[in-house]
Amino acid sequence: MTFRLNFIKHWKLWFALSGAFLVIALLGIFVRGLNYGIDFTGGSQMDLRFQRPVTTAAIRRVLDAHHLNQSTVVYVGQGHQQVLITTPTISEHQRDVLLSQFHRVAPYQEISTSRVSSIIGQQTERTALLAVIIATVAIITYITIRFEFRFALAAIIALLHDVIITVGLIALIHITLTEYFIMAVLTIFGYSVNDTIIIFDRIRENLHKQRKNEPLEDVVNRSLNQVLVRSINTSSTVLIALAALLAFGGASIRDFSATMLIGVFLGTYSSIFIASPVWILWRKRDDARRRQMPRPVRAD
Repeated sequence: MTFRLNFIKHWKLWFALSGAFLVIALLGIFVRGLNYGIDFTGGSQMDLRFQRPVTTAAIRRVLDAHHLNQSTVVYVGQGHQQVLITTPTISEHQRDVLLSQFHRVAPYQEISTSRVSSIIGQQTERTALLAVIIATVAIITYITIRFEFRFALAAIIALLHDVIITVGLIALIHITLTEYFIMAVLTIFGYSVNDTIIIFDRIRENLHKQRKNEPLEDVVNRSLNQVLVRSINTSSTVLIALAALLAFGGASIRDFSATMLIGVFLGTYSSIFIASPVWILWRKRDDARRRQMPRPVRAD
């Protein structure tokens, strides 16, 4: 049987491509290292309300002049007047100098100034790790009940593939890790699994319709071709929206948008080219073992 696209035939190519990206990602994580932001390392935070709207670029020019380029600038409320500025830990003198420089941007009222403890960042990291573990267990349980255990592990392998490569590329780009990064990774978890479940659901439907002596590869290829357009259309609309956020959303959500853009693309790729081949290889291995098992001898 012929298909428009034969995904399973070239599974070695897809695995080799993913393997290369995984090596690059791991090198990025362990050699270049992750660029932890102030949310994890601690710092100083200033809440200012300007008398007129101010731009992120104007505030960042002041921060960059004092070599505080790792700082985050987040608007509070509407109107781009109230700004939450978080910098690495600075002295009282440095803070006073910064505040005087911000007056040149626009007159403002200082609402509060506080210090961000690195302990809070460590707690956030532990909470995020716990959330990932709970989500993984819940995903395995749900897919096992809904489909079978082989489907569940294939989905988790694809999910780990997405997260590791995303984190590795973020390390190479040297994007600062903030609480928004954790939100992006957890969102990628949900998106990637959702796309994979749609494909697995179609494979399960076609397994019930499998003709006698029809190769398992044909069933999976037919399923992938049937959902391909839907998967591409869904992913394309999400990617276009994320690209717009990356281009026009401003500095405060740029890192989040970049992380999501990479993760959504990888989630679409892995659902088609990783999860399905992993499942079929595992299924064929189990079938081969079952055929090799000695049959019980029937007593006369």
